[in-house]
Amino acid sequence: MIEELEFNGGMSLKAQPQATLRYSMLFQNKRNHAQRDSSKTVYEKANFYVDSNYQITNVLGKGSYGTVCSAINTTAQGRPQLAIKKVCNIFSKEVLLKRAIRELKLMAFFKGHKNIINLVDLDLVYKKPYDGLYCFQELVEYDLAKVIHSSVQFSEYHIQCFLYQILCGLKYIHSADVIHRDLKPGNILVTSQGILKVCDFGLARGINEKFIQYSKGSHNITHYVATRWYRAPELILSRRNYGKPVDMWAVGCILGELYGRRPMFIGNSQIHQITEICKILGTPSRKVILSYESAAAWDFFSTTGPTFQKKDWSTLFPNANTAAVELLSGLLCWDLKSRTTVEAAIESPFLKSVRNIDEEPTTDTVFDFSFEWKVNSIEEMKLMLQHEVNQFRIKMREKDTKI
Repeated sequence: MIEELEFNGGMSLKAQPQATLRYSMLFQNKRNHAQRDSSKTVYEKANFYVDSNYQITNVLGKGSYGTVCSAINTTAQGRPQLAIKKVCNIFSKEVLLKRAIRELKLMAFFKGHKNIINLVDLDLVYKKPYDGLYCFQELVEYDLAKVIHSSVQFSEYHIQCFLYQILCGLKYIHSADVIHRDLKPGNILVTSQGILKVCDFGLARGINEKFIQYSKGSHNITHYVATRWYRAPELILSRRNYGKPVDMWAVGCILGELYGRRPMFIGNSQIHQITEICKILGTPSRKVILSYESAAAWDFFSTTGPTFQKKDWSTLFPNANTAAVELLSGLLCWDLKSRTTVEAAIESPFLKSVRNIDEEPTTDTVFDFSFEWKVNSIEEMKLMLQHEVNQFRIKMREKDTKI
């Protein structure tokens, strides 16, 4: 249901950027009333409340973010399968609500790229216990973590194709001045045809300086991002702002995992993670340590702990060719200024045999994240989220009508 609801005085949702709690409650009550109809169906196992044309078939996974179910669109041609991701507990906590808005905006922004998960539809439900943001996405059978840790044998061609597709998706993301911040095999989906798609933009963030001016005060971004095993050392050792190199470190970790069939740096704490990195990359130089401009980095490496020598990549991964070793060395390095960029990685000789320039689009538009500072309350965020959902659904239905 995508109609633009009217408040007292005939003012539309769009006309009230500073909505009061009274207006917001009226809006919620109207939504609840609208939901009590035969056009909706309930799936009790996951507390899902969706349009009746969706037949939910299975619960695919649960996490702190919410729940994902598979479903069939029974009224669409070919009865396509979908994944429905319900983002829960977003209406009571500002940080969760802002994260939901950010993820929705990013998925809508990147919609259509072959190597990024495709958002098909959206819905917003306020009725408890079904409340949450429902994201309808193309259903993809596997994630890269399951493929890596399966018994399927990888040839060098497989590794090249997998890595190239990850980089194509990331090139598009980085061209919008967005960093994903949580790249890992579990956040890269793999279709049965071998197409890879980057997903889960819950921790992604825009970094273009053009929009920093909208910030009311500090615009520092949190360092507690990325799953620890794929977390760049500067995220642990430095308090400085960071950027695209954190994603490239994660790409290097994934490349090593494709060869070794296990995560490269399995730390059980922040300190242990740095130690695990040292065991392979060796202890960083004094120059690099000072470049972090961090007491934590200085304290960690100035202790009487052991000094590690860098291991030879060819010894770690004897099946990797020279070009793969060179790329791995450029991605996994202490000095973030020297770390290989996504553009340079794509042009690596390692990927020459699988490269297709037509598969490497970029966007000329940077992602506008100024909305982060345009809303100051949960009520305003709710209205912004509802507006984004409505706008997306209107565009999708206009597209369907034209077809």
